[in-house]
Amino acid sequence: MIKLKYKKAIIIITIASALLPTLLYAEGLQTDLNGFRLWQFRSAVTSTMGKPFDKITTDYSIAEAYRLDDKAYMVFEYLNKFQNNIYSMQITGRTDKALPFMGLSLGDDVNKVINILGKPSGEEKIDSPRVTKYSYEGKNYTIEIDDKNRLYSIKLFITKDFLSKADGLFKSWAEFKAAIAAKDVERIIRMLRPDVEIYKNGKVLSINQKYVDFEKNPDKEFVAALIGEKDSVFSELTETEPEAEFRLHEKVGVGEVYKFYKGKILKEIVFYPYNGIDRVYEIEFREK
Repeated sequence: MIKLKYKKAIIIITIASALLPTLLYAEGLQTDLNGFRLWQFRSAVTSTMGKPFDKITTDYSIAEAYRLDDKAYMVFEYLNKFQNNIYSMQITGRTDKALPFMGLSLGDDVNKVINILGKPSGEEKIDSPRVTKYSYEGKNYTIEIDDKNRLYSIKLFITKDFLSKADGLFKSWAEFKAAIAAKDVERIIRMLRPDVEIYKNGKVLSINQKYVDFEKNPDKEFVAALIGEKDSVFSELTETEPEAEFRLHEKVGVGEVYKFYKGKILKEIVFYPYNGIDRVYEIEFREK
């Protein structure tokens, strides 16, 4: 059975291909920069970073810049058609207040950069500021090296298939179910998309903070909806087995939905691709 759903407008298939580096699969790409995760809700940025000091709009996106300190800043970009999700993020300058990226920190020597990332597949000289931009084929990041041969900037971005390609359908359910049964919060979180939403009792539970902070200390109500003893995903799965179906989204592509036709607690759990794996996108509880 194929069902159509248009609950959330997500995805980037309609964006001009020139904006999106092409990869065969979006498996194992980088997702996190300074504690934030690609395609997190914009509210996670605004609630954490405060007001931007600068804003740039183009024909296809909006970029907002936030100071980390007097020598470094971070920029978040949102596509005009999908303004609620982080499309790209970039950290620039010199600071000791940012989390490392793949073991690298701003200001690191170029030799350390090459030792960790390898030689770039492309280089581009930029005059203002005077830097060399390194790109890496098959990767979703670029970096900039300044005229002192130090790491000056790191940029992370969504690729063409990042949110639409996964390694086969119906492979993630068994892992998610096992994690729920074990009440293993760390494993469960790995199975969530950063834009996951839980619809319960008239409320929408989502991740509206730095992703690294959510991983360390997830919201109690969010966790209770997943593994609480009563009125939770855990309690439903101890009683009921869902029926798996395909779900075709006009823009996202093919995902999977687990319908609890006989359930008293849950209506459905929906999975869509994120970075090469089908992950939980929505959990909808039955209305009381």
